[in-house]
Order: sequence, then C-alpha cells, then structure tokens
Amino acid sequence: MNTLINDSCPFCDPEDGRVVFKTEHSIAIWDGYPVTEGHILVVPKRHTPVWHQLSREELADIGEAIAQAQRFLRERYTIDGFNVGFNEGAAAGQTVLHFHVHVIPRRVGDMADPRGGVRHVIPEKGNYVRRRGRDVQQADKTPHSRALIAGGEDALLPHLIPHIQQANAIDVAVAFVLDSGVRILHPHLQEFLDRQGQLRIVAGDYLDVSDPTALRRLLDLDGNVQRWMFEANLLSFHPKSWIFHYDHSGVAIVGSSNISETALQSGIEWNYRVFDESKSNGWADVLSGFEALIERKEIAVLTNDWIDRYEQRRVTVPTRRGFAEVAPDPPVPTPTPHPIQQRALEALQATRRQGYTAGLVVLATGLGKTWLSAFDSVSFERVLFVAHREEILSQAMATFRAMRPNSRLGRYSGSDKDVDAEVLFASIQTLGRSAHLRHFAPDAFDYVVVDEFHHAAAPTYRTLIQHFTPRFLLGLTATPERTDGGDLLALCQENLVFRCDVFEGIEAELLSPFHYFGVPDEVDYEQIPWRSSAFDEEKLTQALATQARAQNAFEQMQKHGGSRAIGFCCSRLHADFMAAFFAERGLRAASVHSGDTSAPRVRSLERLQAGELDVVFAVDMFNEGVDVPEIDTVLMLRPTESAIVWMQQFGRGLRRSTEKSHLVVVDYIGNHRIFLSKVRSMLGATEGDRALALKLEAVRKKEIEFPPGCEVTYELRALEILEGLLRSTKDADAFEAFYADFKLRHGTRPTATEVFHAGFDPKATGHGGWFSFVRHMEDLDELQKGVEQRHGAFLQSVSATPMSKSYKMLVLDALLAAEDLTQGMSVDSLAQNVVRSASRNPRFAIDLSVPLNDVDGVRKLLVEHPIAAWVAGKGTGGERHFEFKESVFRLAFDVHPAAQATFKQMTGEIVDWRIAQYLARSIAPSVPVTGSPKNLDLWQSYSRSDIPPMFGAVFNTGSWNSGMVLTGQSLILLVTLTKGNLAAGNEYLDHFIDDQTFEWQSQNQTTQASKHGRIINGSLPGYSVHLFIRPTKLRGGGAAPFVYCGVPQFVNWRGEKPITVQWKLGMPVPEHLRRLFKVGG
Repeated sequence: MNTLINDSCPFCDPEDGRVVFKTEHSIAIWDGYPVTEGHILVVPKRHTPVWHQLSREELADIGEAIAQAQRFLRERYTIDGFNVGFNEGAAAGQTVLHFHVHVIPRRVGDMADPRGGVRHVIPEKGNYVRRRGRDVQQADKTPHSRALIAGGEDALLPHLIPHIQQANAIDVAVAFVLDSGVRILHPHLQEFLDRQGQLRIVAGDYLDVSDPTALRRLLDLDGNVQRWMFEANLLSFHPKSWIFHYDHSGVAIVGSSNISETALQSGIEWNYRVFDESKSNGWADVLSGFEALIERKEIAVLTNDWIDRYEQRRVTVPTRRGFAEVAPDPPVPTPTPHPIQQRALEALQATRRQGYTAGLVVLATGLGKTWLSAFDSVSFERVLFVAHREEILSQAMATFRAMRPNSRLGRYSGSDKDVDAEVLFASIQTLGRSAHLRHFAPDAFDYVVVDEFHHAAAPTYRTLIQHFTPRFLLGLTATPERTDGGDLLALCQENLVFRCDVFEGIEAELLSPFHYFGVPDEVDYEQIPWRSSAFDEEKLTQALATQARAQNAFEQMQKHGGSRAIGFCCSRLHADFMAAFFAERGLRAASVHSGDTSAPRVRSLERLQAGELDVVFAVDMFNEGVDVPEIDTVLMLRPTESAIVWMQQFGRGLRRSTEKSHLVVVDYIGNHRIFLSKVRSMLGATEGDRALALKLEAVRKKEIEFPPGCEVTYELRALEILEGLLRSTKDADAFEAFYADFKLRHGTRPTATEVFHAGFDPKATGHGGWFSFVRHMEDLDELQKGVEQRHGAFLQSVSATPMSKSYKMLVLDALLAAEDLTQGMSVDSLAQNVVRSASRNPRFAIDLSVPLNDVDGVRKLLVEHPIAAWVAGKGTGGERHFEFKESVFRLAFDVHPAAQATFKQMTGEIVDWRIAQYLARSIAPSVPVTGSPKNLDLWQSYSRSDIPPMFGAVFNTGSWNSGMVLTGQSLILLVTLTKGNLAAGNEYLDHFIDDQTFEWQSQNQTTQASKHGRIINGSLPGYSVHLFIRPTKLRGGGAAPFVYCGVPQFVNWRGEKPITVQWKLGMPVPEHLRRLFKVGG
C-alpha cells in the first residue's frame, strides 16, 4: 500500500522527540497538548482524514498499536484507567485532518466526578449517571408531574421528599402540626439544613390542635431555620402550602394536607402543584401570599417560652380536634429498656448508692448506648450531652426527645447556644474551650453524658470534665479498647460500672449472629504515605479505587453477601467510584457522603431498607446512628486506623431483623500494622504481639469458640499477612511494639495511664523509669528532657513510692494546682482540694476515714500521714523532696519558672497513673459491696470475677477458679457444659434433661456424707445452693461469662466420688438460652 504524506500535516512527519514507537502502518506520538501525563496519539502513517477511509490492515494495526500504547504507559506510570477515542469532523472537534486516536491515561482523583467519560464532549450530557435522576446516586423523582396530588395511593410524602432533597430554600405554611408528621419529616429537613438549605415555617394554634411536642421537635432542627406561630385567636387559620426554591425555578404545592402521618401518607388529601414557569401566574401568587402571611400582626416567633404558655392555656377537648377535622395521632408507646439496658441501669443505680459520681459503661454497638443515657438521666433535671460530631448530637437529641417529649432541648455548638435548655447537646469543639466553659457554673448540670471520643480529643474532654461537678457523669463507649478511646475510664474515676460486648448481645438474642470473612488485600500499603496518624487520602484513594480491587469486592459481594449492603470507603471519590462500578454490573448502588455528588443520606437508607437499593457506599457518614436492621452485609473496603470506628462500622449490620439470619462482614486485611487493631478486637486479644500471635494460632487450630450462629474465617493468605506483621514476642519487645503502634495510630505517644490500662507496667521498662523510657523512644521535647535530667529522681520516687491509701497521690494532685510550686500550698487549701476529690469517689472518702465535712479532721489527717511521709522521705529511699513549714506544703527544691508548666504536666502524668493503679486494685472488704444474692438477676450473665462480690466475697484465682465454691453459707456451682474443644463423639455428664431439670456431677472427691454433700441435698440447715452455667469455657478467645440459673431444688442423687445430682430449676430455661444450653438437643 502506498504511504501518502502531507508536508503541512504535523502528524505525517513528527519530530523524533515526539515518537514513542512505530508499527507497520502506525506511529504512536506524544500529544503536543496533553490532557493528562502520558497522553499518546496513535496515527496511521498514511495521511487519511477519517476512519472509514482506512483499510482493514490499517484498522487492525491501529487496534494493536492502541493496546501496545496502553502496555507501554502502564509500565511507565501509575494508571487507573484510560479514555480512548477519536474526533471525526469539525462538528466533533477535529482540528487536524489526519485521523488519530487519543489514548489518555486516567488516575483516580484527576477530576471530581469522572462518570460518563468521553460523554463529557457535551458537558451537560457528560455524567449520564447523574443526569438520569442520578440513577446510581438515586436522587428520587416525584411519582408523577401532574398538577393534582390526589392522596391515598398518590400520597403527598413521596412528592415532598424529592423536592426537599433538591431545593435550596423551603417555605411552609400549615394550620396544624402533629408529632407523627414532624417525626417523619424531621430527618429529611435536618439533612436539607445540613447542606446549607434555608427553611421558613409557619404553623398555627387554631383550635389548639397543634401538638406541643411537635412544636418542640421543630425547635430541635439545627441550621438556617426560622419558625413562627400564627396566633389565631378568633380567626380561622387553614393554609397548607409548601414552596420549594431552586437556583432558577421553583415548585409550590397548595392543598389540604397538614403535617400529620395521615395527611402525609394515607389520607385522601388534594394538593395542587404549580411550577415557576412564564405561562403560570399561580407561582407568583403563592410566593407573595407567603410573604404577606409572615408580615401579619398575628405572627409570633416560635420559642420554648411560647410553647410553655401554649401548653398552659391549651384546650385538649376531643370535640375541638374533631371540629378541625384532624385525625388524632395514635398513641406512641413509651420507650422501655431491653434486658441488657435494664441490667446496666441497675448497675448505675448501685454505683450511685455507693457514692460514685462518675462511671463508665461499655455497651456494644447496636445495644443502645444513647438510649441508656436517656433512660438513666430521666430523674435528673439538667442534663449535658457532649459529643465530637454534630450527627451524634442530632441523633442523641431525637432519642432524648422520645423520652422527654415536653422538655426544653437545646444545642451549644457553632452559632446556636441555648444556655437555658433543660437538656443541652454540646459540641466538644465549642464547649471544650475555656472561654465557653466560663459561661457555666461548675454545678450547672446534674447529669453529664460524655460519648466516646478518640485519643486526640482527650485533653479537651479532661478540661470539660474537671470544670463541671455534676451529681453524676456517665461515660459511654462501644468498645473496651481503652487505648483507642482517649482513656475515658480514667476520666470516669476508674469506675467501670457495666460492660456488655457484642458476643453477649448475640447470646441474649439482641444482636444478630455474623459470618466474618477476612480476605487478603493486594494493595501495598507500605508504599502509601502515612501522615498524622492516617494514610494520605489522595494516595490511598488512588490505590483503592481501581478496577481490579473493585472487581474483587464485587465478587466477594456475589459470593458471600446478601441483599442489602453497606460499604465503607476511604474518600468521596472512592465511594463514587464503587457505586458506579457496582451499578455498571447491574446492582442498584448509591454513594453517600458530605460532598455535592452524594445521594441523599436519609432517603438512601430508606430505599436500602425497602429493598430498592442493593448497596450504599459511604465514607464516615454511617459510622454511627444508622438504624436499618435489614442491613445484612458490611463491606470493609478501607483500612481503619481506629478500633472504635471499625467496631462502629461492624455494628451497622448487627441489628436483628426477620429479613436476615445473620450478618455478613467482608473485611480486607493488608500489609500494615494498622490492620492488627481490628483483628485484636475481633479475637479479643490483649495488647502486645505475643497475645495476638496466640490468638492467630488458635484461629488456625479452630480452637476459638464464638456465639451460636457466628463464624469467623480468615483466608490463608490473610493469616499469613497478619502473622508477617507481628514482631518479636519478648516482653520488652511487646511493650515497645504497643508503644510504637499506639503512636502510629494516634500521632502521639501513650501516657503512663494508657500504658497501665493496656496491661503494661510503666515503671518496669528496663530504662530506669517511665520518662527514661520515653526519652529512649525519642519522644521528649527539649523542656521535658531538661526536667527529666534535673528532676528524674523525684519523678522516679513518685512512680515507685508504696501506697496503702490514696491520699499520698491526692495531696500531690492538689499541690499541682498551685500557681507556683516553689511557693507551695497552704494545708487549708490542700484539704479543700482533697475533699473535693474525695467527694467524687467513695474509695477516696473511705481512705480519709474522717467525715468530709470535718475540715479540721481532714487537715489533721493530711498533716499526720501523707504530708509527714513525704517530708520524712518514707517510701522514697530517704530522699526528702518536700518540706512543710508554717502550714505550707511545698517542694524542697526549686523548679525553674520556665519549666514549671512542663514539670507539672510530667508529675501530673505520674500521679494520674498511680491513682488509676490504686483504684484498679481489688475492692477491700471494708468497702461496701454492691449486692448480695438477692441482687442477682435470673438468666443474666456474670464474669467469674463479678460473682464473689455478690456474696460479700473477694475474688481470688486460688478458690474461685474451682467449679464449686463455698463462701459463707452459700455454695456456688460454676458449671461449664462443654469442658473441652468440640469434637465428634464427645459426651459430657453435665446436661439438661428438660427445660427445668439439670443433671450435674460433683467434684471427684465429694461424698454424700461430706459437708458439701449435706449442703447439696439440703440436710444442712441455713445453707443455699446457687447455680451458674455457661456453654463453653472460652468466648471469642476470652473467658466466657456464666448465666445465673437461680437456687435449684434438690431432686435426687446417685453415686459417690463423684455424685451425680439432679436439680429442679425454679423457672424453665427461657427460649433464647435453650439452644445455647442444648436443652432438648
């Protein structure tokens, strides 16, 4: 074939520097004006302007050249995809009349939303995914566009929601608002406000029909919202209109629907819709009508005070509501706690009876932490709820509103500061600042709730907690991973009030069983930059949002998943990419995040729940507060730096539902130590690589028991990745590994208290003391190095001094409040500070051994004991670091003024650790215990160490690791049904004959004539038997708790050494425990 060349064509004779390669009929050259790095043009050697003039040989050669260009570029660059195409004709944009094919490399993130690809040649048509009603993103369309919305099957609500999702501003005027209607609309309106929408709403008090609870719920809306009431007096007031404003258009709906469940969803209500079009003057009439309405003299601003007055004068005679032709709201059931919440509430009441003013509750995701706080705080007048995210505050406000329908709820965040609210929901970012704390007296709140937070926020929370003196402070967390949650236990006086993990929730049939699949992640995380305790988002997105990884996730979903999935992604681009990928393969997918390409959050969850979506991809928006029990699949598509966040994401599918038998979790395991955190949580491993290595070995041997219906499977390659991440298992190395991992996760070192809570001893570091170890790890700044060098002996003595009582550290803690340590503090001021601490914790009060209101007695005790010991050098090897002269307690050495703040901080860290260490000791017999046998709850779970205090005893491993313990006049039977690993053919003698008869075998040395034997058959008066049973010894790698089965009645026995005894239980085994206990099986 002849090769034709045009001398004026830039492609016929390209410069040598532009040529990439040549084939028989084609040349590949670098584009002179590249769209992206690596942009190549494939051109035929023959000067031919259009496609159809090319020969078969040329067409085939061009196809091979395109493939060769792609291979070349992949070897040279990091590339996630390609756009390949050509322009033919001037109308299509061709400017060089020599046919050429563009091969354009694409990377994740090179444009905000790449969907549509080459379709962007006509920009407004480019993203067909969004254009077709956002079929992937699934922004709803109204059911129809007819003018009349007729009610019944053509209900108003499905028409309102799409307009709410898409409008910039909304104006509403309705005569009556009922709580049933506001509850339905509230999440959609809040989401609208969250994206900076503007809402104006007018309601009326005509005939006293509007519900005060509904009006207060309108006040709960947060954002750019104005609320008014039309005070009707003798006027009738019947408008019902919605006006939706868009950038260049609008829609108005006027008709007969008030805001009630019936009017929105089922009633025969006629509503007429008009559009902002040049041919219609109805739109302008509605707009001007609303503006005129809000200018009337009857209009009043809706406030809590207005609602209070309305409630006092409101007439609720049913005939008036009937005259208004408004269907009454059905009664809303009063929320009640489920059994585990009830146990937690009883534990909280008990801890307050003991005198504690703070406590921590660990309640697994899905068991209702926020509901627990709402239940527990009902008897307290003023409540403060503090959290780190606005979404949590909104969700908590809705929960508290259900418990307190007539209370004043308010916010303290950003520009909204309702300081007079009865229940105040505060952002820690705002209230945690000293300038804002000064607006509140220390005793401004009776009850303070601190929701779980991450380590970086701990100093701010500490400032807030130290400012307030409530009657009770409740700390809430969903995970026992203390080192991941800002050490909330330390801020709650080391008082762990109640704990219930996921496994116990599953056994109680309050959470769904799960099937977990740990799958290998082929991403090389070692090549992704780690910045500020997290992977670089852009580079991480480029690594995760690839065709190959998305295909793997799709296959995992097809292989293991169910019908309603949620996938957690690392960024908005990643979520959008995954939604588009799944949609292209036939699944109904949406991505939800805080960006402008997001599908509507609330509606997406509603559609997922209804089965109209198969999968929703999210970033961090659904970590908390998602209430969709039907979710049956969770895809963990991103590395998670926090065990708390990972458990929150895991928990999105743990709610029980008749729509599923179990939850499926697909979790990617990669080659970075951050992945060890979630494995540690899943397997219940303590800190340190040795503990985790043992757990992984148990996984290989299938020795870990999980609750009924649960399965945990790690693919072999995933196990190999995890085992390859583990370091040496020597004790010292384990300590350093924990320290390094903590710093990796949080971007800062752990404190001594956090090290102690992780199970390590801060003074046993092998480096002569805690701060010597920190210096060894290169984590002391210059001022800290100076303090450690000059005053290391003092810090070491505080670390090592023996403590039989708490007041040695309480005195130091009080002294650190002095402005100038060299000036010290008077004994009177010391006594006041110590009394303040002791009033918050009964353990401290008991140590003082004098009434807290006996100021002279407290002062005398401090002088004679802790002050005397410090001054005399007792417990410090004779080193006298303090002096006490003229009733002033001070340091016996000088601290440079420039170093005093650092010295206080370092000393305070040691003091905090020593106090935590002291409080963690077993409770001494002199401390009142929380209960006796009568306080045990039938069919509830108790750990082995929880049981002794119930009988006035102290736990010790010597006696309480036995299966039969006599304490006082109570014989405790601790029975494990499966005493070894499950295997075919195993039979065990302890078993249920039926749902109320249990056969048990005593210890081998027990005879019928012995004391234990006579207690068993009831012939020894004054004694009782208490039966505790658990199905297996281990649960999730830790010790399984026992279930209390009450005081059984002796039926008969046979044999000696051992004795086989039949017991009759006072109550049949409940249904939810029968499979666990193999009753009838």
